[in-house]
Order: sequence, then C-alpha cells, then structure tokens
Amino acid sequence: MGVEAVVRKSCNLIPVPDLLQTESLLVIQPHPDDLEIGAGATVAKLIRAGKKVSCLTVTDGAAGTYNSKVGGRELAATRRAESEAAAKIIGLKTMQWLNFPDGGNLDYDEIRASITSVIRRLKPETVMVCDPWLPYEVHSDHIRTGLAAAEAAFLAGMPRFYPADLENGLLPYAVKMVAFYYTAYPNTFIDVADTWLLKMQAIDCHVSQFSGAKAEELKTLLQARAAALAVESGAELVEAFKVLSPGHLHIFEDAWLS
Repeated sequence: MGVEAVVRKSCNLIPVPDLLQTESLLVIQPHPDDLEIGAGATVAKLIRAGKKVSCLTVTDGAAGTYNSKVGGRELAATRRAESEAAAKIIGLKTMQWLNFPDGGNLDYDEIRASITSVIRRLKPETVMVCDPWLPYEVHSDHIRTGLAAAEAAFLAGMPRFYPADLENGLLPYAVKMVAFYYTAYPNTFIDVADTWLLKMQAIDCHVSQFSGAKAEELKTLLQARAAALAVESGAELVEAFKVLSPGHLHIFEDAWLS
C-alpha cells in the first residue's frame, strides 16, 4: 500500500464531524470583530436554525488603532459596544468577555484556564476559534487564542486538567468538535448566501476598525473569497472551516488532510 493510500485510510478512520449538526456552539474570538469577519454568516445561519450559540471574546481590543489620540480604555468601550451591536444583527444573545490586554503578550496558561472554565460552564458541543496554524499569521493574540482554545477543548473533559474548576462546581466536559475559521486547510464549506447580508451589516458595526474605503475593501475581499470557495459546490457564497474531532487533535499525523 502506497503512502497516499495509507494517509487516505487513516483519515477515513476518524470522520470529520458535521458542523451544521451541532446543537450548541461556543465561538471564541481574540478581538471584538473576528467572529463577524471569520464566521459571521455561519453563526447567523446556525442561530436561525435554532442552535444555541455563545461568544467569548478574549481581549479588550484596546490596542486596535493607528490613532495615538484615542485612549485604550475609550477604544475598549467603543469596541465592546460595536461588538454588541453586531451581535444583535447576527442574532447572538450570549456574550462573555475575558478582557485580557489586547496585544499584551497573552499569558497562554491563563487564557487556556479561563477558556476551560467557560467550556465547562456552558457545555458546548462545538468550540469555534481562529486557526492558530494559519501560514504567515503574525498576531500572537490569534495564535495563542487558537492554540489555547483547541487545547482547552481537547482536555476539558479530564478532571485533573485544572482541577480547581471542580472545587467551583464546574465538572469535566468533553467537546465533540473544534471548528477553525481563518483557515488555510478547510474541509467544511457552509452555504451562507441566505445570511451573507447579515455578516456584512455586522461588519459595518465595527466603525473603529473599518470605515469608508477600508470597510468596502474588506467586504469586497471577503465576498470574492466566499464566491471562489463556492464554485465547486454550486453554492453562491461559502464560509470555510477546518472541522476536527478531538481524535484529530493529538498525535494524528494526517489531520491536516482530514
């Protein structure tokens, strides 16, 4: 048996979960706009289908400006308000904030512990987060958030992983799948033509980040990519994800091909 056949066989042994079949979803974003950019139309679609969806924002977004006259506390408040306005458009009602410093050299163990506690409290079937293995990604907030969330999802079902949670009444809980947005290796393509406009309207809420020509450029780029991804499926617009089960997330050499 050749190497390709071995790889295909190993991938088939652990099937890729169906994101649309999840009943509950926790979307984790490094900053207060990543959900809308990376997965806004899919999240809106799941909410419309009656799924239970929550959002966890890791940082306060206070560093996201090129304007030195804008204070960090002021910007954090603005971005939280923008995120809440966008959530209303998408239909998202449950939002939580960890308020770690934006661009502040996130402490990996601290955010992993915090995310683990949220997973054990909310008990989502699926955790969705930015892909930390995106090639050429330089923003450490994204890399550390993605890694911490994936590891928390993998280990949250183990009682000796952050056992202090048990003392606070948070029992171990096993997540069924992890869905990565901002991914270069998608295996799941969601037809989002019916909720695309909601995504665009939600992005428009983030005026502190995108306005005027910059906003139009971002939306044009996102739509072009969504249309290109849709060609083979026959859909009009698509959001793409890398969806993996816990079994793919540890010593599974062919997960990148799954």
